[in-house]
Amino acid sequence: LKHLKTDIPVVWNSNFYMSEESMKLLGDVVDVYLSDFKYGNDGCAQELSRVENYTSVVKRNHILAHMDSDLVIRHLVLPGHIECCSKPILEFISQKLGKDVIVNIMPQYRPEYLARKHKTLNRRVIEKEFSEVVGYASSLGLSILS
Repeated sequence: LKHLKTDIPVVWNSNFYMSEESMKLLGDVVDVYLSDFKYGNDGCAQELSRVENYTSVVKRNHILAHMDSDLVIRHLVLPGHIECCSKPILEFISQKLGKDVIVNIMPQYRPEYLARKHKTLNRRVIEKEFSEVVGYASSLGLSILS
């Protein structure tokens, strides 16, 4: 993409769990990063998705993306994970990325496959949980898209 003679807009849609080298390759190429930020701590990331060092990797990549281009962060609200995941993510965005980042807060979680066997993921997000997350993001002054 760096070698194209035509300037085309590039949107990078990613879960942001990738290497620093990958982020460097994307530098000066991507116009808008469309990222996912699911877990607010490594414990939930490990337990629910079996990924290690999730928060440090994803936080680093969001900071790198924000220095490079525009950034839209999607956050899927998970049932029972408001205090441990949603709020820490929103606090990180507010403190480290600022108010020019757009945050898309999504309520459409559905318990599929083995999720029905998990004590917190066996149901949909209720309106009270979603409203609490949106309200918290608003109280932090974030630009919310929901």
